[in-house]
Amino acid sequence: MRRTVGAVVLALGSFLVVAAILLPTYVAGNLVKTPLDQYTVSVATSDNATVFDVATLTEQQNVPVEATRTVRADPEKSTDDVVVFDAFLVLQDARDGKQITFTSDRVGLDRRTAEAQPGFDAAVDDEATEHEGLIYKWPFGAEKKSYDYFDTTTKKTYEAKYVTSEDVNGLEAYKYEMQVPATKIGALEVPGELVGSTEPSVNADRYYSNTRTVWVEPKTGIILKGQEKQSQTLRDAAGADKVTLFAATLTFDDQTVNEAVSLAKDSISQITIVSTVAPIVIGILGVILIVVGLFLVLRRGGQPESSFRTTKPSDTRTPVKS
Repeated sequence: MRRTVGAVVLALGSFLVVAAILLPTYVAGNLVKTPLDQYTVSVATSDNATVFDVATLTEQQNVPVEATRTVRADPEKSTDDVVVFDAFLVLQDARDGKQITFTSDRVGLDRRTAEAQPGFDAAVDDEATEHEGLIYKWPFGAEKKSYDYFDTTTKKTYEAKYVTSEDVNGLEAYKYEMQVPATKIGALEVPGELVGSTEPSVNADRYYSNTRTVWVEPKTGIILKGQEKQSQTLRDAAGADKVTLFAATLTFDDQTVNEAVSLAKDSISQITIVSTVAPIVIGILGVILIVVGLFLVLRRGGQPESSFRTTKPSDTRTPVKS
């Protein structure tokens, strides 16, 4: 019976040791993924934007603006390996809530590497658009190197270069920066006088540029803070900027940064439990059970020696007298 119990304990201990080895490798790799129910809202603001007012055909200076981006996962269209995101960006005048621009985006991302995946009805502003590189997050275990990052305005990928490491509300963050050079993104029909033409109206080329900076928590790939220095202009026939449609430095507000830091801390705790704490605890318990199991199986057992003595019975017969 003792050997049977020992064998069971030994098998259980061996199982726990194997589990401890697999947890930080295979198991953690399958558990540490972007959740399929993710829903985040980030707000970036600027107090001194330049905004072109269509009604008066003039540039308005020092306009407070607010850019709200909502990113939500689509569980029904996602898979075990790919999460599908729908993202909506609304830029509005913070004074009266008047909408300045609106952008929608749909993309499938690898749940571990955060790389855009082909298909999944990827689109920008409802126009089919294949994405490449990263967007909305960095991979788990981000490195101090450059990554390709997708820009929804130009629908192109640019290099996001690692710059340095900085503290963001108590968490170490990797700072990445990408440059979007002035790029033509369309044309806009406007009165010719706006761009120095004598024609009543002209189709002026619309150009966009951006310097995007993000601060990423490396273990989780969560963007803790973001900043964009955007500019959109109209150019004349010679290619010179004539009208500023929009120009601002948009930066995540404090609430967005605090919420991102809180989310990152929770995710780090979960990753630490799966990849470090649980394997150590399970591994130690497994080793203890193996030792106990071996002790029970290998311990010598048997019946203890008898303490009874065999004695010659005494003769109780009565002697016969002669």
